[in-house]
Amino acid sequence: ATSRLNLGNALSGVARFDMGTGALEEAAAAYDDALTVFTRQRFPMDWASAQNNLGSIYQTLGQRARDAAKLEQSASAFRATRQVYVRRKFPRDWAMSHYNLGNTLQLLGGVTDKPEHYGEAIAAYRDALREYKRETNPRQWALAQAGLGSTLHWLSMSNADSRTLLESIAARRAALEVLTVDAAPVDWANAQNGIGMSLLNLGNLERTDKYLGDAEAAFTATLKVFSREGLPMQWAFAQNNLGDVSWNRASYGGGKADYQKAIEFFENAKQGFTEAGYTIPIPLTDQKIDLVKKQMAKK
Repeated sequence: ATSRLNLGNALSGVARFDMGTGALEEAAAAYDDALTVFTRQRFPMDWASAQNNLGSIYQTLGQRARDAAKLEQSASAFRATRQVYVRRKFPRDWAMSHYNLGNTLQLLGGVTDKPEHYGEAIAAYRDALREYKRETNPRQWALAQAGLGSTLHWLSMSNADSRTLLESIAARRAALEVLTVDAAPVDWANAQNGIGMSLLNLGNLERTDKYLGDAEAAFTATLKVFSREGLPMQWAFAQNNLGDVSWNRASYGGGKADYQKAIEFFENAKQGFTEAGYTIPIPLTDQKIDLVKKQMAKK
């Protein structure tokens, strides 16, 4: 059983550098084998560790394949760990299990388009934050805040509630107190992007342009990390988002220059997507360019 655990650990390591699913499937099988020997009654800590690893593997499998069944297996494994990781004895492990569960449920909400999973994820992140404190676990606290902010944003897409978006923005801004551009550049840029998206959506929901300046600042900030040379796809999405800001500004009474800026940003986005080999968003970007040109012609 120990050898199967070790094999599972080794295969999990290999899978980090392999975007396929073969090594992950083998790792899951190894952990499942180990769990037939390492029972909760006889080896509770080994059992919980294997369940946690299994949850992580199924989470990655579910994310890569957009497989709801795998994500359900991940959630079940993370929930199982709490039979051992009780809060009073193992507070950090207890918090970890909730944080991991939150990540899985957020993914499940995206795959199934069922907002109830977002609600469950939010509850899981908030449970994790009962133990993760900025003073004692700053990075875990910040990552849980970022996860909470992301999930609240996606929930807002179904409930159209400005309060949910404001909570999302607040959680991500809290995360930025720890996830600085120097300490965690990609996490920082992702949080900035999320803030920008929530501000953009908030303006659309409230039919106002008052959030556009802050949204533009957030998207522009991401370009400190999302360079065209190093991360062309992320750079392209940033260009697309800046195009949306300029387009919205033009729609709220801006001039021809705002329409022209929107077109430039969308053209940049197309180039970035092409360079990244990610062509899925290009037809939608072309549609945006056509619409902007038609609106500009009427001015």
